[in-house]
Amino acid sequence: MKYLSIILLLFFASFFPFGTSAKTSNSNEGFVTESVTEEEKNTVLKNISISKITKEPERQPIECFDVNENGEIAIGIYTTKEKIICIYSDDGTFQYGYKFYTSGNFGVELKESNLYIYLVRSDIAIGIAPSGEIIEMSKIQNTSENNSYWNNYVSSNKRIVGDKVYILKNDMGIFNLFSPSYSQLIVQDGNGNQNIIYDVNSSQLTKNIIILLSILAFSAIVISCVVVQTTKSIKGRR
Repeated sequence: MKYLSIILLLFFASFFPFGTSAKTSNSNEGFVTESVTEEEKNTVLKNISISKITKEPERQPIECFDVNENGEIAIGIYTTKEKIICIYSDDGTFQYGYKFYTSGNFGVELKESNLYIYLVRSDIAIGIAPSGEIIEMSKIQNTSENNSYWNNYVSSNKRIVGDKVYILKNDMGIFNLFSPSYSQLIVQDGNGNQNIIYDVNSSQLTKNIIILLSILAFSAIVISCVVVQTTKSIKGRR
């Protein structure tokens, strides 16, 4: 039974990775970076194969986001094939986006209308103009200040722009405990009025219920097999 418990624990962990809550911050000081060579730049661009998209993909849970002073919103999502960043207007209308390939996590930031993609594994910052032109690439230095910026701003689930507060959240009851991403983006104005700009709560809840039922069914089968084998073993010793 000891080994069965370990197997079940690992199985649950593979489906429900536990994430930490992002901190709130409205600071926007930026990363301290250093330049990269032209060769390094070309290698990065070749590896991630970034391209612009003009049609909104199927909405997925939010992995990261940012909001600029004009209320434009960048939302980063994961799909089974690629990573995608969508740019929305202040009322949640899709404008354009980018798809690219990376095996690691990433963060986003909107500086005016320029999008910055931060690749976690390689510590690379890529700046892209609305036209799709790469305007900048640099290396994020490994400093305590940069780590603080990662944790307190880029990875935060909240942005404050003027009198508006943008918040990432889930509304899935107990399944909130197991979700590493967010199903809703809500904006709250100075009077406390809330508006849901981006919402995949229903579809994500359905997926989580299906996963849970699958896990319970798998667990029941494993336990049944162990009980049967244990019973046979006991009978064989008699």
